[in-house]
Amino acid sequence: MEHTVNKRTWRNCYVKNTYKCATQNCQSSMEDSSGKLVINPNQTLEIVADFFKEKFQNKDLASIASFQGIPRKLNKPFTSEEVRKSLESLKNNRAPGGDEISGELLKYGTPLLHKSIANILNRVFEEHETININSGELIAIPKPGKPKGPPKNLRPITLLNTIRKALSIITLHRIRPHIEEYLSHSQSGFRPERSTSDVAWTHKWLAAKAKKEDVEIKITGIDMSAAFDTIDRQILLDIIERIVEEDELRIIRFLLSDTVINTRINGATKERPFVSNIGTPQGDSLSPVLFSVYLENALKEVRTILPRPTNELEKTLPTEIAYADDVDFVGLNFVDTEEVQNTLHKYNLLVNIDKTEFTTLSRAGTEYKNTKKVGTLIGDEEDVERRKRLSNAALTKLLNVWIKGDKIKRKTKLKLYRSLVKSILVYNCGTWALTKSEEKKLNAFHRKQLRKVLNIKHPVKITNSSLYNKCEEHPLSIYILENRWRLFGHILRRNIEIPANKSMNSYFATHGKKFRGRPLTTLPVVLNKDLSRLQENTLQLTTREDLEHLRCIAQNRQQWRELSTRIRKAAEAPPSDD
Repeated sequence: MEHTVNKRTWRNCYVKNTYKCATQNCQSSMEDSSGKLVINPNQTLEIVADFFKEKFQNKDLASIASFQGIPRKLNKPFTSEEVRKSLESLKNNRAPGGDEISGELLKYGTPLLHKSIANILNRVFEEHETININSGELIAIPKPGKPKGPPKNLRPITLLNTIRKALSIITLHRIRPHIEEYLSHSQSGFRPERSTSDVAWTHKWLAAKAKKEDVEIKITGIDMSAAFDTIDRQILLDIIERIVEEDELRIIRFLLSDTVINTRINGATKERPFVSNIGTPQGDSLSPVLFSVYLENALKEVRTILPRPTNELEKTLPTEIAYADDVDFVGLNFVDTEEVQNTLHKYNLLVNIDKTEFTTLSRAGTEYKNTKKVGTLIGDEEDVERRKRLSNAALTKLLNVWIKGDKIKRKTKLKLYRSLVKSILVYNCGTWALTKSEEKKLNAFHRKQLRKVLNIKHPVKITNSSLYNKCEEHPLSIYILENRWRLFGHILRRNIEIPANKSMNSYFATHGKKFRGRPLTTLPVVLNKDLSRLQENTLQLTTREDLEHLRCIAQNRQQWRELSTRIRKAAEAPPSDD
């Protein structure tokens, strides 16, 4: 275990100590169409392969040709430097595809190897020479929490050839500027400097707006069924043709063609490969970006059928919040999901009406607090409690690690805790707005976990400060404060049109009757309280002008770090006797 952690493969250590043999022979038994249990590996292979063939192959759609036009050189041939950079970005300790070539073998190769790969790829397009890099090995693992047996409860993991991964990364780097220009500001998925955090931040500010004023904000969240696996590749190519250069279009066409999936089952002595002609091929970094482009084109048409904002409040709200295929429409009324469904259906995107969420943000309402957006509940107290439960479950799975005493070094235990437990506890914690009481409870919960990690039990006693020093940790409330201000500055430096910035601007634009009395604890209120801790301070966050002043400070990263440090030190300082 010490060796595993020192090699920074903590996830492997986690799997080894918790699941052990859970992933072995996970497809050794399967139910057939009649519900009968099948244990023969070859028969299991037939069932699993047939299930995923029906999912990834559409007989009504024609397959994409690898090449179009006469053989010709690329206008911008691949270079050994492009190959080197793409291979360097590959992660270590990843299972190889059907070529059985590990990423490390090419990643740490010589410049001569990189040049050879570049020459091979150039020859593919110059001579229309086919190389078998578009096949993938499908490994089906059980979905957590689902009963084993039915093939619908399997999650497909596709292992791709290493050369294909490198080619996908090169293509992604080439098309990124064009894609960024094409995508709307509402899309946060698979984009540089965007994440689930700014999506959660947006929802928290919208909820704060509803709590501050007598307004109701309606959010229609649509759920698409297996969206990545249903797109029409020819439509995708038609969209891409309008965005990227000729070279990149040729490369993407090649990557979308002749995609073969071979299902792998432990113990099976035969193979059942099949051609996949629908969806974006799983397993590489380019596929989710291509999906975002495909979805954006569909959403452009959806926007034309949605009613335009007429109310002054609606004009300030972010009308759309998206992370990959999770799309929310925001307004004072719910959108007509039937119209949205019909429009998306033109692009073979299927909306699951039963899972469509209708959320109302208001001061009096409480149901919205348990609504989950990108893994975060809108209600802060509810989200914290959920994070506690999830992190405790992860902590318990590693119980054998914590109780082994001197067999495992303290430093190793703490590394495991931070990467496998604490990371779950503090997911999107920068969006939390907690009261003093809630912060104290969370700090106590954190210390309880640290004592379990160090195996400190009654009658052994340890002070809070000694525990923090021993673990090289700080109170979790300070960690949350740091993340809150880091995320705040990050968002302020982004484009003013992204949903997170639009929601903050909308918060400070008065449209309804304000509620009297003390303001409720919300994210903008907590940020203002953080600023109020500073001595000789002229900064606050109560108006749009205050927000713009902070935005100006955030543009200078050094100034923002200094401000965040001052706020942290003020929060750590003992309370005054005055």
